[in-house]
Amino acid sequence: MPKLRVLIVEDTPTVVAAIEAALRAGGMETCVATTGAEAIAAKADFHPDVALVDLELPDVDGMDLLARFARDADCGVIVVTSNGAEASRITGLETGADDYIVKPPVLRELAARIRAVHRRLDRPRPEPAAAQGVTLSIDPARRVLTGPNGTSLILTEAEAAALEALLDAGGASVSREALSELALKRKLHADDRSVDQLVLKLRRKIASLGAPDRTILAARRHGYVIPDPGQFRLLPAPRGE
Repeated sequence: MPKLRVLIVEDTPTVVAAIEAALRAGGMETCVATTGAEAIAAKADFHPDVALVDLELPDVDGMDLLARFARDADCGVIVVTSNGAEASRITGLETGADDYIVKPPVLRELAARIRAVHRRLDRPRPEPAAAQGVTLSIDPARRVLTGPNGTSLILTEAEAAALEALLDAGGASVSREALSELALKRKLHADDRSVDQLVLKLRRKIASLGAPDRTILAARRHGYVIPDPGQFRLLPAPRGE
């Protein structure tokens, strides 16, 4: 079973060392970022299941970073900070944190809370197409994706195959292994992030046409899902083809 991946956003070396040691002992894989800029880059490369975010970072307002992570909606977020004030806890949770822990954390409890957040967020919640207000048209023969304003983009063969697989699933998740075989025509190997990069590029193309950020969701260890396939309209093949 793949290890649970945890991004630690913390600039105090002693705190980082203690948390890393505890999480690795608990069978988790970790990545450390000491600034907001490092955290954004690390999240894109590391693809964590859960991020631990300190609100007191040297280069950014921790609440701004928390809000960005919450908007991305591709990992759980736990605030781990020395600020235990009630107002801060409420603001953090309302901004998008899935949990809020005051330093120094009880390390065994921290590991348990990480697992609990991961379990709660394992199944994405669909957003109705009517609420999103965006319909994208797909011409599968030409691999053309068109937005509501008429702007079109050409998908690569791999992107088109991945999108087709996700839509064919009818709102269920498709594993990374299946996407690799269907879209990339190869088996997925350990630590292979090629499927994640493929989905990231597809997400960016879809977003550039006006679709919301949550059109394709990470289903944690289950792969990816389009929770509302109804926002895509499949164009019929031209006559004679």
